Amino acid sequence: MREYKITMQEEKVLSRITCNSCGKEIPLDSADHFHGEKTWGYFSEKDGRQDCFDLCEECYDKLTENFKIKMK
Repeated sequence: MREYKITMQEEKVLSRITCNSCGKEIPLDSADHFHGEKTWGYFSEKDGRQDCFDLCEECYDKLTENFKIKMK
């Protein structure tokens, strides 16, 4: 989950990243996390909805270890 703050110049600045799975705060300077975004198409049951989430490395590993087709 990404939180933003608005500066006096009305710029949107990333202020915090939290793992959506475990709730652990992810350091802003860390590139070792996963950010996913998806805008659902017209013929899905989520028509036009935009979803986004962040996972720390540990939660990413837990999610992907259960894949039937392993990543390369």
